[in-house]
Amino acid sequence: MYASIRGSTMSMTSTLPDPAGGIGSGRMSETNGSGRRARIVELLREGHRPITGSELSGSLGVSRQAIVNDIAILRAAGEPINGGPHGYHWEGDPTSGVFAILTCAHDREGSQKELETLVAHGVTVLDVTIDHPLYGEVRAELTISSHRDVERYMEVLHASDTQPLSSLMDGVHRHRVRAPDDVALASARGDLELLGFLHEG
Repeated sequence: MYASIRGSTMSMTSTLPDPAGGIGSGRMSETNGSGRRARIVELLREGHRPITGSELSGSLGVSRQAIVNDIAILRAAGEPINGGPHGYHWEGDPTSGVFAILTCAHDREGSQKELETLVAHGVTVLDVTIDHPLYGEVRAELTISSHRDVERYMEVLHASDTQPLSSLMDGVHRHRVRAPDDVALASARGDLELLGFLHEG
């Protein structure tokens, strides 16, 4: 599994969800910091897809940097907000599902097969981590849970002119994953083992 060293943010063309369950594209002015952050939480909790920082800044009428700062403040306050290639999303109930760490190793071509195998079992790939000899643990959030997410991630990977993160450690990396239950996790792990992707030691 790979994540670009410089990273890329996928732009989304659809508009933000509104609290009524529809789609709202109007620009709103939110100058009060606490009120704006409350609105960010509301949008992420009620949305059904990741929302990019650019979308949030456009909807709330503030700069992209203001959104980055707001997200950092919300995370520090314990709000379960994650960011990935497709934008920010609400993590939801942190106790739901079955969590595990999978250590894998494969070349660049194995990345798509690994992800497709996991999401086929209903497993969400939350992040990718390597243990760098100089910088220590290096982690990138992913949040890939569908075949469409895999396609988007691979599009970014193929379009990037940077080296993938896992290439720094000969393809060895860890994924934090969330499965719907123990059966799904065991099935996904078994298929990865058959592919020769699971790494021991």
